[in-house]
Amino acid sequence: MTEYMPFLTIMPAEELREKKENFSHYKELLHSLGSIRYCKAEVYRNCILGTLCIPQKSKQRGPQISCGFYLTEEKLILIEDMGDLKRWIEKQIDRFQELQTSEQLFLELLEQLTENDILYLSHLEKEMEKVEEELTEGVTGDFFASLTKLRQKLSEFNAYYAQLSAIGALIQSHDSKSMIESAEQWDRYVLRMERLQNHVQLLRENIIQLRELYQSQQDAQQNKIMCILTVVTTLFLPLTLLTGWYGMNFSFMPELNWKYGYPAVIIIAVLIVLLEIRYFKKKKFF
Repeated sequence: MTEYMPFLTIMPAEELREKKENFSHYKELLHSLGSIRYCKAEVYRNCILGTLCIPQKSKQRGPQISCGFYLTEEKLILIEDMGDLKRWIEKQIDRFQELQTSEQLFLELLEQLTENDILYLSHLEKEMEKVEEELTEGVTGDFFASLTKLRQKLSEFNAYYAQLSAIGALIQSHDSKSMIESAEQWDRYVLRMERLQNHVQLLRENIIQLRELYQSQQDAQQNKIMCILTVVTTLFLPLTLLTGWYGMNFSFMPELNWKYGYPAVIIIAVLIVLLEIRYFKKKKFF
């Protein structure tokens, strides 16, 4: 167990099990710690407990930082085993020193977790603009791989902000005025999470538009190929008829014994091709 100030303590889950008699609703807290997959809170009369699951902001989808929390009027207890959150709090400890209550500390902790997220979302937006430029220039080698990573990140953060917003709204509605004194600050926090979530949803819509743009380009390219194949097929169709006609080898075909028959067929074939090309150009088929 590590105490950073009178109302902030970080402990591992094993120590929580050893001191379970000090925690009301211990079973609910331990059940939440068993499988931390998202951020949530459960409000009771004398405490608020739940879990935090913080997504990484790296390019790769790394493991999420997760912990449990137990908030009372006197103290905020964070439960984690990996130590990632502990190291992060040690870097931010100066910002927490002037806070007077455990509730203010928890609110500031949640605020700091998303402090620079707008810059991160702007970074993702620039990544999307880069993908769009490559798509416009016709460079689509790893288009789906890049788009899939962006879509996964945005889905992850969309759920994250929605969960934090729900936690803020739940704490704001706590009926204990002695425990929750900063209702207006929690209201501003909820609005901030909603704005971040709206930003993420806008970026997700841009992802959909990029996929539609890519699909339209693929359809246009496929239509162009089909048009070329149709023109080529139409171009050689009369020649196929001509060769099939003279390939019948009937006995009374005067052209077979005519000494100019072979050159005449060649000239006719060339004339047919030239006339077709002129017609196709006039109709702007190619």
